[in-house]
Amino acid sequence: MSHLLSIVLGFLTYSSNVLGSQTPLGSCTLDACLTNLPYRVVLPDSPNYALASRAYNRRLTIHPIGVVYPTTPAEVSAAVLCASSCGTPVVARSGGHSYAGYSLGGQDGSLVVDLSGLNGVVFESEGEIMHVQTGNRLGDVANALKGVGRALPHGTCPPVGLGGHAAFGGFGFASREWGLLLDRMIGAEIVLADGRVVNASLEENPDLFWAIRGSVSSFGIATSYTFVTLPEPPVTTPYSYVFAGNASSAAQCFFAFQEFSATSAPPPLGMQFSIIPDLTYELFGSYTGPKEDFEAAFLPLVRECEKTSDQHSGTHEFAQEMGWEAYLVSQAGTPPRVADCFYAKSLMTAESTPLSLSTIENFMNYLYTEGPKHGHLSWFVEVDVYGGVGSAINAVPKLDTSFTHRDRLLGFQLYASSGNLRPPFPENGYAFVDGMAEALRSGSESASFGSYANYVDPLLKEQDWKMMYYGKEIYERLTTIKAKWDPDAVFNFPQVIPPPLEAEKEGRRVVDEL
Repeated sequence: MSHLLSIVLGFLTYSSNVLGSQTPLGSCTLDACLTNLPYRVVLPDSPNYALASRAYNRRLTIHPIGVVYPTTPAEVSAAVLCASSCGTPVVARSGGHSYAGYSLGGQDGSLVVDLSGLNGVVFESEGEIMHVQTGNRLGDVANALKGVGRALPHGTCPPVGLGGHAAFGGFGFASREWGLLLDRMIGAEIVLADGRVVNASLEENPDLFWAIRGSVSSFGIATSYTFVTLPEPPVTTPYSYVFAGNASSAAQCFFAFQEFSATSAPPPLGMQFSIIPDLTYELFGSYTGPKEDFEAAFLPLVRECEKTSDQHSGTHEFAQEMGWEAYLVSQAGTPPRVADCFYAKSLMTAESTPLSLSTIENFMNYLYTEGPKHGHLSWFVEVDVYGGVGSAINAVPKLDTSFTHRDRLLGFQLYASSGNLRPPFPENGYAFVDGMAEALRSGSESASFGSYANYVDPLLKEQDWKMMYYGKEIYERLTTIKAKWDPDAVFNFPQVIPPPLEAEKEGRRVVDEL
């Protein structure tokens, strides 16, 4: 990414001069330092502060100390140095969709570096190499790729920010064939706690590159990523098969779905099982290839689900060949939500420990019994397939990146919103979603569960999120890398990776509280 750095190196000298004049030894004037920055700065007394600090998840109210809008990596650096000189924690906001509001700090008093002004895209080698700044949203990335006939595996919600989506996984329906979005990353440009702007790759700062592919926000602010793209597939077949029935039929269909995912699903097949409040359940996803090949592979599973479902209740089926662009548009669906008010949890099952039929039945019985009691909630369960035969996600060795989930089969997202998507969030909504998770944990398989950090859960206990997101070996390695690149924990928020000494203190505190 040296060609991007060359544009901004001169500004670093300016940043140092500004900071030197505003933060003399022994004093700290954060507001003055921020106000002197030559770009938009929003402070608590600014008229647009309420809008600038509003969380996508309206369940949360967070008050940052300021929000800044840089347009270059050097301007990001200047803001970081303003904050670090005053001991103020720093967070980056790419799309702002953090489930826990961590892009606002997750707690009061952080400086938010909004990256929306960093939206450049540069292609090399006829589109094979893509340099893309992290203020881009997934819709922007898709549009840029469309122009050169290339593609990447990523999610399908257009307003989601690239910065966190890619670094904490970046799952999409093409991921079983193409890998996660972070698996296509070959380089990144990072602003560090000391203001330096550095490159990270397998050849340059490889430990930092390892860490950011799974936990970027603990180590710096990624201002751009470099990806190896793929040729746009000539045809893709999105599909949807909706069924109705009862808890027993849903459990039987899900059990068949799990078995099919583990043993029979070809890598081009992306799959999701979902349930919504009307208690219909759906097989949804896409196949990278023609409809004929899709039907040969997938219809055996559909027929299994039809055996137990109510075929006279208005269920439907859909499968249609599309070009890649039309497919992405179809997946985006209706205009996306600009806000929500929700609580969510994530659980990921291991390939080696599939859910038993009894656990699945407990889960479905809970949904079919408790779901109708919560008509004031808009809820869903989505179960994505990560593993199975030939999965490109699980083909990556576990320690190649800090994304630990290379042995997962299914990923559950358990989600409930207030009925009108506005606060307040109903108090019993927490218990309803927690009950979903507890129903899944009713079997012995729960010991092998993990969680997907892009569906971050702020209510996980400290000892749980460390193991669920990272696992012991990767978490401990991350703390060591944190000590090297951000020893003073400038980049800080709930569930941040701490330096080793802080991690030890946390461990002792947990023991003392017991």
